[in-house]
Amino acid sequence: MDRRYEGMSIREISDFLFVHDEPETADLIVVIGGRRRERADKAVDLYLRGLAPRILFTGGDKRKVGEAEALRLRDLAVERGVRPEDVLVETRAVNTMENVLYSCALVDREIGFDNLNAVILISSPMHMRRVKRAFATHCPRQVKIICVPDDRDDTNRDNWWTDPAWRDTVLRELEKVRDYARKGEL
Repeated sequence: MDRRYEGMSIREISDFLFVHDEPETADLIVVIGGRRRERADKAVDLYLRGLAPRILFTGGDKRKVGEAEALRLRDLAVERGVRPEDVLVETRAVNTMENVLYSCALVDREIGFDNLNAVILISSPMHMRRVKRAFATHCPRQVKIICVPDDRDDTNRDNWWTDPAWRDTVLRELEKVRDYARKGEL
């Protein structure tokens, strides 16, 4: 691989996309839908540590498998000890922007943004920049956004370029951030 992509080095791409904040107390955990259970596992771990009293799972049936991603992740979380009454679910979103817009509407309706000081966002490590910027653009400014990616063991900021499939995925994500920004969604 060329050591630069669209003028960015591997290190610059890693630093830009792979946003990771230290977990801290928040009012809500928002889990962006996906296939991988690591997202639910991370949310459960933070919830059980007492870092947030509620979890919102967002994601529809993007892959047409007969079940919304949010429902599957919710079920995994409840199996691991999350109280069902502490869970909110959004099942229509099939892309990142819909995850953000539908989640913000649900939060405003069910909790109210005036009742939130901070939100923990969970997604894949490489997806955190886009998720953070989308939430920052579409949620009230007073809400602090804390990015805590899931704990997958197959790829991370230190090895993504070593595997051709992951390299392509990360570079596509970089392009998506650019495209979202050009459309004014970030």
